[in-house]
Amino acid sequence: MGEIDGVWWSSEGAGRAVVVPLLNVDWREIDLSALTGRFRVVIVAPPGFGPSPRPGSYDGSQLVSDVARVLDRLEVTSYATFGYSMSGVMAARLAYGDPRVAAVACGGFPLTADLSGMGQRARRRNAEARQSAPDWAELVEAYDPEAAVAFWDDVAALPPAALADIACPMRAWWGEEDGLLASMLAPDRLAADLERRGIPYDVVPGLDHDGMLDRLDLVLPSIADWLDDQLS
Repeated sequence: MGEIDGVWWSSEGAGRAVVVPLLNVDWREIDLSALTGRFRVVIVAPPGFGPSPRPGSYDGSQLVSDVARVLDRLEVTSYATFGYSMSGVMAARLAYGDPRVAAVACGGFPLTADLSGMGQRARRRNAEARQSAPDWAELVEAYDPEAAVAFWDDVAALPPAALADIACPMRAWWGEEDGLLASMLAPDRLAADLERRGIPYDVVPGLDHDGMLDRLDLVLPSIADWLDDQLS
């Protein structure tokens, strides 16, 4: 555990590396033993997120370089990425920006959706959260809202479906009742998009967006098996 040039990171486990971005999900509070028991799991929080500093000004495309710099220092030459929700998008964004990524496991987000409006969506969410002191306090404790805007602006500027068409294997999963995912892309359309691309996916019955995050134990063992195959 440490900090490199303003980027917080931690490492647990041994063997081949799986990088888990810490953005909106604090992975320090979630049981990742299904991964750490088989891989070297490196959690990295770019500036503005989690325990990393909040410099107040951000370049979304720089976030990939921030994470890559930590991996350079740790002498990681090849790695898979894992994430859920916004962190899942970052897992795919790393693969888009760093040729060392060998596989991506992204849950709870429709990467084939039209992401061109995500920056404006983040701005609206920030404006809504400001109307409630508790909501705003919860938001800024997790990350700098301006860092989130910079991240989503960067994603919005990518070519359509760029994060689903990356040149490495990908796996997806989401909860059957995930209304947040459905607000961006109909689940049946997402399933069809993934099938057309040959991307395996799991839909877990009865769980919404937060519920799926709470029950990652339902998918982590099979994801670990899949990552093992890809990293082999």
